[in-house]
Amino acid sequence: MKSTNEVTFCVVDRGTFFPVADRLARNNKVYYYSPSGDGFETVAKDALGHGYPGVETIRDFWPIKSQIDCFVFPDCRDWGLQQELVSQGFPVWGSRRGEELEGLRGVWLDVAKEIGLPMPHTEVIVGLEGARQYLSDFREKKKHIKISRYRGDMETWCADDWTRTRTKLDALAHKWGPQQDKLIFYIQQDLDTDIEGGGDSYNIDGDFPDEVLLGYEAKSKAYFGAVMARTEVPPEIWKPSELVAPILAAHGYRNFFTTEVRVVNGKSYLLDPCCRCPSPAGESQLEMYSNYADIIYYGARGVLIQPEWTAKYCGQVAMDWTGDKDSAASIRVPEKVSQWVKLPACCYSDGAYHFPPTPDMDMGWVVGIGDTPTEVLNHILEVNSELKDQPLHLHLERLVDLIGEINEAREQGMEFGQGHQMPQPAAVLDTDS
Repeated sequence: MKSTNEVTFCVVDRGTFFPVADRLARNNKVYYYSPSGDGFETVAKDALGHGYPGVETIRDFWPIKSQIDCFVFPDCRDWGLQQELVSQGFPVWGSRRGEELEGLRGVWLDVAKEIGLPMPHTEVIVGLEGARQYLSDFREKKKHIKISRYRGDMETWCADDWTRTRTKLDALAHKWGPQQDKLIFYIQQDLDTDIEGGGDSYNIDGDFPDEVLLGYEAKSKAYFGAVMARTEVPPEIWKPSELVAPILAAHGYRNFFTTEVRVVNGKSYLLDPCCRCPSPAGESQLEMYSNYADIIYYGARGVLIQPEWTAKYCGQVAMDWTGDKDSAASIRVPEKVSQWVKLPACCYSDGAYHFPPTPDMDMGWVVGIGDTPTEVLNHILEVNSELKDQPLHLHLERLVDLIGEINEAREQGMEFGQGHQMPQPAAVLDTDS
């Protein structure tokens, strides 16, 4: 078997997890392949990943598969392709069919029941009109609306105001047309808690490493994580991971695995497992594991390698584009902080990163690490200062929410890291950069 620094990786991804390829390229040859199911190609799609130093984008890996030592599937997609590559003898880092635990809501509900995980009351309703009627009958109650597979159409959302809910449903009906009557909706009761922590790690054939990240997320905007021994993670947070491990083993799972566990009166609810590289958390893991390539290469071969940590805490904050949203976005990242700025796949030329116009214009993340939470915050603020001339907004205010959540969890006996104090909220917001 080759030593890791001799390995050629091929990362199969559709843009979201390009930072995985970029991280592996620090010490390895890396190909980046972005599958397309579109009938006609576009410049924007074809440009994903072009021009990045160290990463070679390819249109197809089959002609050069003999040059590839390890395939990496950071997302929960393409399990059939993964299995085919495994059958041909290639090491594959990926979720295999375990992707269905995240992608298919009904499958997860059945598995949760099988392994003894509680779940809030869930109504399973076929068709948008049925969902509309149900939500109309309970318009004063907060509900969470989910469907399977089609995250590009609809992420999980909260129905807590009937006027907004009706408008949302009308828009979905217009988008889906006659297909709206065939989709299955999973409408869940709200859990009254401010505590939602997760175990952020990786799993090889059902086994987790001895140390993991305990993390808290402000939905899609900010994240704080702490290194903890698996045995020291609050059991309210870690127990669901242990319960699902045998299911992962049965699927031959070899990928990152993350949970978001809501805790109500000491009872743990794992509503949706993350059977892929997470975001957030995944961007921080890129910098927290000094042996990142070893973890992936050996893990793809069925060998669990323990993480070697660069720091005790980590955090990240989402960036939004503040320029013209109707034209392409271009940003420049100073070389001194480029390691800490994690961007989805775009194209790189003339010293700048270029993104095609999209409705939300999410630009990626700024990551910080340190041996105390305050060091993490200071690191993020330093990077933010270096980006002050770019048309970007960092959601630093969401770190305040996380600090409050972590402190509240501590008051309930759920420790975070090694007892270091969290920063004061004023320290987060007291910046003019």
